[in-house]
Amino acid sequence: CIFGRGFQGQNCEFSGYDCDSSPCQNNGICRLSDGGGYICDCPVGTTGTNCEIDSLNECNSNPCQHPDAICQDKLGDYLCYCPPKFTGKNCEVYDRNSAGGLGRPGNPRADINTYYAKDLEKQRQQCLKHNCPMKRGNFKCDEECNTYACDFDGNDCSLGINPWANCTAPIKCWEVFMDGVCNEDCNNPQCLFDGKDCEKLLQPCNPIYDAYCQQHYANGHCDYGCNNAEC
Repeated sequence: CIFGRGFQGQNCEFSGYDCDSSPCQNNGICRLSDGGGYICDCPVGTTGTNCEIDSLNECNSNPCQHPDAICQDKLGDYLCYCPPKFTGKNCEVYDRNSAGGLGRPGNPRADINTYYAKDLEKQRQQCLKHNCPMKRGNFKCDEECNTYACDFDGNDCSLGINPWANCTAPIKCWEVFMDGVCNEDCNNPQCLFDGKDCEKLLQPCNPIYDAYCQQHYANGHCDYGCNNAEC
């Protein structure tokens, strides 16, 4: 055989222009073979002369992230069908306005930021409705204002207030708080019980019973000599 222009091979069966017809499917890359003809370099999940054969079930790796999503294997790819309120390539994006169905790639971070920005603005409108700016710092906890959007009621609902504000003891209980000495003037709820300084410390177990109680601890029998907090 005498080669015509653009042909090669023993029987002139290979065209040097074979790749011009884009024979490789599914984004395969065509290149001319040294022996004539062409070769398709196939993407992962496909094989065959023209990358036309599905060689991998992409759904086997469970790419759809929502437990109620349905995965459909495609040639070299997959599709996720999402339940309502979810979207994204893998149904990983929460969207309360989504009717569900075929998940579509998007910008999850942008979607989330937009959602929270709108929600925060709604909360701030509620703060104005409850007159929270005027209630800030009034030393009274207004629960309807105790949110991030309302600046947590100016710390009126937290320890931003002096915890000893209602303590009327004749001494400064905050100066002797948890100092290991019981100050009876501070041993009340308003003065925070003197930091538990007035709670009695346990005395050691009676030496007569100590060794016996340790040996007979949790043996299913009640030993009255051991039946106390010390032992």
